[in-house]
Amino acid sequence: MRNYFFESNSFNPWENLATEKHLADQIQPGDLLLYLWQNENTVVIGRNQNALRECKAGLLEAEGGYLARRTTGGGAVYQDIGNLCFTFAASPERYDLERQMKVVQKACKEFGIETSFSGRNDMITEEGYKFSGNAFSVTSGCKIQHGTLMLDVNKDHLEKYLTPSQEKMKAKGVASVRSRVCNLKELNPQVTVEGMKEALKRAFEEEYGLFQGISLLPEQIREIQKTYETYASWDWRYGKSPECETIYRKRFAWGEVEVHLKLKNFYVEECKVYSDSLDVELPSRLEALLLHRPYDLQNVVTEDDRLNEIITWLAQE
Repeated sequence: MRNYFFESNSFNPWENLATEKHLADQIQPGDLLLYLWQNENTVVIGRNQNALRECKAGLLEAEGGYLARRTTGGGAVYQDIGNLCFTFAASPERYDLERQMKVVQKACKEFGIETSFSGRNDMITEEGYKFSGNAFSVTSGCKIQHGTLMLDVNKDHLEKYLTPSQEKMKAKGVASVRSRVCNLKELNPQVTVEGMKEALKRAFEEEYGLFQGISLLPEQIREIQKTYETYASWDWRYGKSPECETIYRKRFAWGEVEVHLKLKNFYVEECKVYSDSLDVELPSRLEALLLHRPYDLQNVVTEDDRLNEIITWLAQE
Protein backbone atom coordinates (compact mmCIF):
# COMPACT_ATOMS: atom_id res chain seq x y z
CA MET A 1 0.00 0.00 0.00
CA ARG A 2 1.32 3.42 -0.98
CA ASN A 3 0.26 6.87 0.26
CA TYR A 4 0.91 10.01 -1.78
CA PHE A 5 0.55 13.75 -1.29
CA PHE A 6 0.45 16.60 -3.80
CA GLU A 7 -0.20 20.33 -3.34
CA SER A 8 -0.96 22.65 -6.24
CA ASN A 9 0.75 26.04 -6.46
CA SER A 10 -1.84 27.32 -8.96
CA PHE A 11 -5.02 29.27 -8.17
CA ASN A 12 -6.56 28.56 -11.59
CA PRO A 13 -9.56 26.22 -11.28
CA TRP A 14 -9.26 24.75 -14.77
CA GLU A 15 -5.63 23.83 -14.13
CA ASN A 16 -6.38 22.45 -10.68
CA LEU A 17 -9.25 20.29 -11.93
CA ALA A 18 -7.11 19.07 -14.85
CA THR A 19 -4.35 18.19 -12.38
CA GLU A 20 -6.85 16.30 -10.23
CA LYS A 21 -7.95 14.23 -13.23
CA HIS A 22 -4.37 13.44 -14.18
CA LEU A 23 -3.44 12.38 -10.65
CA ALA A 24 -6.54 10.20 -10.40
CA ASP A 25 -5.69 8.55 -13.72
CA GLN A 26 -2.32 7.51 -12.29
CA ILE A 27 -3.80 5.64 -9.31
CA GLN A 28 -2.71 2.00 -9.18
CA PRO A 29 -4.00 -0.85 -6.98
CA GLY A 30 -3.05 -0.11 -3.37
CA ASP A 31 -2.64 3.67 -3.93
CA LEU A 32 -4.15 6.51 -1.90
CA LEU A 33 -3.57 10.20 -2.65
CA LEU A 34 -4.34 13.40 -0.75
CA TYR A 35 -4.33 16.46 -3.05
CA LEU A 36 -4.71 20.05 -1.74
CA TRP A 37 -5.57 22.99 -3.99
CA GLN A 38 -7.12 26.47 -4.03
CA ASN A 39 -9.08 28.43 -6.62
CA GLU A 40 -9.21 32.20 -6.92
CA ASN A 41 -12.59 33.97 -7.27
CA THR A 42 -14.35 30.99 -8.82
CA VAL A 43 -17.79 29.46 -9.08
CA VAL A 44 -17.60 25.70 -9.62
CA ILE A 45 -20.78 24.03 -10.84
CA GLY A 46 -21.65 20.34 -10.83
CA ARG A 47 -21.42 18.09 -13.88
CA ASN A 48 -25.14 18.32 -14.70
CA GLN A 49 -25.91 21.87 -13.63
CA ASN A 50 -27.02 24.82 -15.70
CA ALA A 51 -24.52 27.69 -15.44
CA LEU A 52 -27.24 30.28 -16.04
CA ARG A 53 -29.41 28.83 -13.27
CA GLU A 54 -26.69 28.57 -10.66
CA CYS A 55 -24.77 31.85 -10.76
CA LYS A 56 -24.31 35.24 -12.35
CA ALA A 57 -21.64 33.90 -14.66
CA GLY A 58 -21.54 37.00 -16.84
CA LEU A 59 -20.91 39.29 -13.88
CA LEU A 60 -18.37 36.88 -12.40
CA GLU A 61 -16.31 36.77 -15.58
CA ALA A 62 -16.68 40.50 -16.23
CA GLU A 63 -15.10 41.08 -12.82
CA GLY A 64 -12.17 38.77 -13.54
CA GLY A 65 -13.56 35.60 -11.95
CA TYR A 66 -13.73 32.04 -13.28
CA LEU A 67 -16.59 29.72 -14.06
CA ALA A 68 -15.58 26.05 -13.85
CA ARG A 69 -17.49 22.80 -14.29
CA ARG A 70 -16.33 19.72 -12.42
CA THR A 71 -16.88 16.11 -13.47
CA THR A 72 -18.68 15.20 -10.24
CA GLY A 73 -22.29 15.93 -9.33
CA GLY A 74 -23.72 18.15 -6.62
CA GLY A 75 -24.33 21.86 -6.36
CA ALA A 76 -22.61 25.12 -7.18
CA VAL A 77 -19.98 26.50 -4.80
CA TYR A 78 -18.09 29.78 -4.60
CA GLN A 79 -14.37 29.50 -3.89
CA ASP A 80 -11.62 32.02 -3.28
CA ILE A 81 -8.23 31.80 -1.60
CA GLY A 82 -9.98 31.75 1.77
CA ASN A 83 -11.18 28.27 0.79
CA LEU A 84 -9.10 25.10 0.74
CA CYS A 85 -10.04 22.20 -1.53
CA PHE A 86 -9.04 18.62 -0.78
CA THR A 87 -9.20 15.47 -2.87
CA PHE A 88 -8.86 11.84 -1.83
CA ALA A 89 -8.16 9.64 -4.85
CA ALA A 90 -7.82 5.93 -4.10
CA SER A 91 -7.89 2.52 -5.69
CA PRO A 92 -11.25 0.91 -4.88
CA GLU A 93 -9.87 -1.31 -2.13
CA ARG A 94 -8.22 1.66 -0.37
CA TYR A 95 -11.21 3.99 -0.58
CA ASP A 96 -12.87 4.46 2.82
CA LEU A 97 -15.10 7.51 3.19
CA GLU A 98 -15.27 7.23 6.97
CA ARG A 99 -11.48 7.24 7.35
CA GLN A 100 -11.08 10.02 4.81
CA MET A 101 -13.57 12.21 6.67
CA LYS A 102 -11.75 11.37 9.89
CA VAL A 103 -8.64 13.04 8.43
CA VAL A 104 -10.61 16.27 7.89
CA GLN A 105 -12.24 16.05 11.31
CA LYS A 106 -8.88 15.52 13.04
CA ALA A 107 -7.43 18.55 11.26
CA CYS A 108 -10.36 20.71 12.38
CA LYS A 109 -10.07 19.38 15.92
CA GLU A 110 -6.50 20.72 16.09
CA PHE A 111 -8.18 24.15 16.10
CA GLY A 112 -10.72 23.09 18.73
CA ILE A 113 -13.54 22.72 16.20
CA GLU A 114 -15.80 19.65 16.47
CA THR A 115 -17.41 18.54 13.22
CA SER A 116 -19.64 15.83 11.77
CA PHE A 117 -20.78 14.51 8.39
CA SER A 118 -24.34 15.50 7.52
CA GLY A 119 -26.91 14.68 4.88
CA ARG A 120 -25.91 13.74 1.38
CA ASN A 121 -22.50 15.42 1.20
CA ASP A 122 -21.94 18.13 3.83
CA MET A 123 -19.73 18.61 6.86
CA ILE A 124 -21.11 20.78 9.65
CA THR A 125 -19.89 22.25 12.91
CA GLU A 126 -21.45 21.23 16.21
CA GLU A 127 -23.45 24.48 15.97
CA GLY A 128 -25.02 23.15 12.76
CA TYR A 129 -23.26 25.41 10.25
CA LYS A 130 -22.04 23.99 6.96
CA PHE A 131 -18.38 24.63 6.17
CA SER A 132 -17.65 21.84 3.70
CA GLY A 133 -19.42 20.32 0.71
CA ASN A 134 -18.27 17.08 -0.91
CA ALA A 135 -18.77 15.33 -4.23
CA PHE A 136 -17.79 11.90 -5.53
CA SER A 137 -16.93 9.97 -8.68
CA VAL A 138 -15.97 6.43 -9.59
CA THR A 139 -13.97 4.98 -12.47
CA SER A 140 -12.83 1.40 -13.00
CA GLY A 141 -9.50 2.04 -11.30
CA CYS A 142 -10.11 4.97 -8.96
CA LYS A 143 -12.66 6.39 -6.56
CA ILE A 144 -12.60 10.11 -5.78
CA GLN A 145 -13.93 12.25 -2.96
CA HIS A 146 -13.28 15.96 -3.19
CA GLY A 147 -14.52 18.76 -1.00
CA THR A 148 -14.21 22.35 0.14
CA LEU A 149 -13.18 23.82 3.46
CA MET A 150 -14.48 27.32 4.13
CA LEU A 151 -11.78 28.92 6.22
CA ASP A 152 -12.06 32.63 5.44
CA VAL A 153 -14.19 32.92 2.28
CA ASN A 154 -15.55 36.30 1.20
CA LYS A 155 -19.26 35.82 1.95
CA ASP A 156 -20.21 39.01 0.15
CA HIS A 157 -18.83 37.53 -3.07
CA LEU A 158 -20.54 34.22 -2.33
CA GLU A 159 -23.91 35.97 -2.14
CA LYS A 160 -23.10 38.26 -5.06
CA TYR A 161 -22.31 35.51 -7.55
CA LEU A 162 -24.39 32.56 -6.35
CA THR A 163 -27.67 34.36 -5.67
CA PRO A 164 -29.76 34.23 -8.86
CA SER A 165 -31.39 37.33 -10.28
CA GLN A 166 -35.11 37.85 -9.69
CA GLU A 167 -36.15 36.73 -13.18
CA LYS A 168 -38.56 33.85 -13.60
CA MET A 169 -36.80 30.66 -14.50
CA LYS A 170 -37.50 27.01 -14.81
CA ALA A 171 -34.62 24.66 -15.40
CA LYS A 172 -34.33 20.96 -16.02
CA GLY A 173 -30.92 20.74 -14.35
CA VAL A 174 -30.08 20.20 -10.68
CA ALA A 175 -30.61 23.20 -8.39
CA SER A 176 -28.12 23.73 -5.59
CA VAL A 177 -29.18 23.34 -1.98
CA ARG A 178 -28.48 26.66 -0.24
CA SER A 179 -27.50 25.98 3.35
CA ARG A 180 -26.38 28.00 6.33
CA VAL A 181 -22.63 28.32 6.00
CA CYS A 182 -19.78 29.61 8.12
CA ASN A 183 -16.05 30.16 7.92
CA LEU A 184 -14.01 28.16 10.41
CA LYS A 185 -12.10 31.36 11.17
CA GLU A 186 -15.31 32.69 12.72
CA LEU A 187 -15.09 29.87 15.27
CA ASN A 188 -11.34 30.19 15.85
CA PRO A 189 -9.45 33.29 14.66
CA GLN A 190 -6.24 31.20 14.65
CA VAL A 191 -7.46 29.22 11.61
CA THR A 192 -5.36 29.94 8.50
CA VAL A 193 -5.03 28.23 5.13
CA GLU A 194 -1.41 27.29 5.74
CA GLY A 195 -2.22 26.07 9.25
CA MET A 196 -5.04 23.89 7.93
CA LYS A 197 -2.81 22.44 5.22
CA GLU A 198 -0.27 21.35 7.82
CA ALA A 199 -3.02 19.98 10.08
CA LEU A 200 -4.41 17.91 7.20
CA LYS A 201 -0.97 16.51 6.39
CA ARG A 202 -0.44 15.52 10.03
CA ALA A 203 -3.90 13.94 10.24
CA PHE A 204 -3.32 12.08 6.95
CA GLU A 205 -0.07 10.61 8.24
CA GLU A 206 -1.62 9.75 11.61
CA GLU A 207 -4.50 7.92 9.94
CA TYR A 208 -2.64 6.16 7.12
CA GLY A 209 1.08 6.25 7.91
CA LEU A 210 3.97 7.83 6.04
CA PHE A 211 3.31 9.36 2.63
CA GLN A 212 5.43 10.29 -0.37
CA GLY A 213 5.31 13.69 -2.06
CA ILE A 214 4.71 13.80 -5.82
CA SER A 215 6.59 15.86 -8.42
CA LEU A 216 5.15 16.25 -11.90
CA LEU A 217 7.34 15.41 -14.89
CA PRO A 218 7.35 17.60 -18.05
CA GLU A 219 5.35 15.03 -20.01
CA GLN A 220 2.74 14.95 -17.22
CA ILE A 221 2.44 18.73 -17.32
CA ARG A 222 1.86 18.56 -21.08
CA GLU A 223 -0.90 16.01 -20.52
CA ILE A 224 -2.51 18.22 -17.89
CA GLN A 225 -2.41 21.14 -20.33
CA LYS A 226 -4.53 19.18 -22.81
CA THR A 227 -7.21 18.58 -20.18
CA TYR A 228 -6.91 22.21 -19.06
CA GLU A 229 -7.85 23.34 -22.56
CA THR A 230 -10.99 21.20 -22.40
CA TYR A 231 -12.00 22.42 -18.94
CA ALA A 232 -11.36 26.07 -19.92
CA SER A 233 -13.41 25.81 -23.11
CA TRP A 234 -16.76 27.49 -23.54
CA ASP A 235 -18.30 24.22 -24.67
CA TRP A 236 -17.37 22.40 -21.45
CA ARG A 237 -18.31 25.21 -19.08
CA TYR A 238 -21.49 26.43 -20.79
CA GLY A 239 -22.34 24.00 -23.56
CA LYS A 240 -22.95 21.16 -21.10
CA SER A 241 -25.77 23.10 -19.44
CA PRO A 242 -29.17 21.38 -19.48
CA GLU A 243 -32.05 22.89 -21.40
CA CYS A 244 -33.74 25.80 -19.66
CA GLU A 245 -36.24 28.57 -20.23
CA THR A 246 -35.78 31.99 -18.69
CA ILE A 247 -37.34 35.44 -18.66
CA TYR A 248 -35.46 38.68 -18.06
CA ARG A 249 -37.11 42.04 -17.43
CA LYS A 250 -35.61 45.47 -17.02
CA ARG A 251 -36.76 49.09 -17.32
CA PHE A 252 -34.42 51.44 -19.11
CA ALA A 253 -34.74 55.22 -19.44
CA TRP A 254 -36.35 54.74 -22.86
CA GLY A 255 -38.70 51.87 -21.95
CA GLU A 256 -39.11 48.37 -20.57
CA VAL A 257 -37.73 45.21 -22.17
CA GLU A 258 -38.81 41.62 -21.51
CA VAL A 259 -36.66 38.88 -23.04
CA HIS A 260 -37.86 35.26 -23.22
CA LEU A 261 -35.14 32.72 -24.02
CA LYS A 262 -35.07 28.98 -24.51
CA LEU A 263 -31.54 27.62 -24.27
CA LYS A 264 -30.18 24.18 -25.07
CA ASN A 265 -26.51 23.47 -24.49
CA PHE A 266 -26.33 27.23 -23.88
CA TYR A 267 -27.38 28.00 -27.46
CA VAL A 268 -30.42 30.21 -28.01
CA GLU A 269 -33.04 27.97 -29.62
CA GLU A 270 -35.96 30.37 -29.22
CA CYS A 271 -36.15 34.08 -28.46
CA LYS A 272 -39.08 36.43 -28.04
CA VAL A 273 -38.73 40.07 -27.01
CA TYR A 274 -41.44 42.42 -25.75
CA SER A 275 -41.04 46.15 -25.15
CA ASP A 276 -43.01 49.34 -24.66
CA SER A 277 -40.26 51.33 -26.39
CA LEU A 278 -41.33 53.79 -29.08
CA ASP A 279 -38.78 52.06 -31.30
CA VAL A 280 -41.16 49.44 -32.68
CA GLU A 281 -38.41 47.53 -34.50
CA LEU A 282 -36.27 47.08 -31.37
CA PRO A 283 -37.69 43.64 -30.41
CA SER A 284 -37.11 42.15 -33.86
CA ARG A 285 -33.56 43.53 -34.03
CA LEU A 286 -32.73 42.01 -30.64
CA GLU A 287 -34.33 38.68 -31.55
CA ALA A 288 -32.25 38.51 -34.73
CA LEU A 289 -29.10 39.28 -32.75
CA LEU A 290 -29.70 36.59 -30.10
CA LEU A 291 -31.33 33.75 -31.99
CA HIS A 292 -29.36 30.62 -32.99
CA ARG A 293 -26.10 31.64 -31.34
CA PRO A 294 -24.18 30.74 -28.18
CA TYR A 295 -25.44 32.66 -25.16
CA ASP A 296 -22.02 34.29 -24.75
CA LEU A 297 -22.57 38.02 -24.90
CA GLN A 298 -19.35 39.44 -23.45
CA ASN A 299 -17.93 40.51 -26.81
CA VAL A 300 -21.13 41.34 -28.68
CA VAL A 301 -21.08 44.95 -29.87
CA THR A 302 -23.41 46.60 -32.39
CA GLU A 303 -23.82 50.09 -33.79
CA ASP A 304 -27.17 50.32 -32.01
CA ASP A 305 -26.81 52.04 -28.61
CA ARG A 306 -30.01 50.57 -27.21
CA LEU A 307 -29.08 47.04 -28.26
CA ASN A 308 -25.65 47.52 -26.68
CA GLU A 309 -27.31 48.64 -23.46
CA ILE A 310 -29.53 45.56 -23.42
CA ILE A 311 -26.66 43.19 -24.27
CA THR A 312 -24.50 44.66 -21.50
CA TRP A 313 -27.32 44.06 -19.02
CA LEU A 314 -27.99 40.49 -20.21
CA ALA A 315 -24.29 39.61 -20.13
CA GLN A 316 -24.16 40.38 -16.41
CA GLU A 317 -27.27 38.42 -15.46
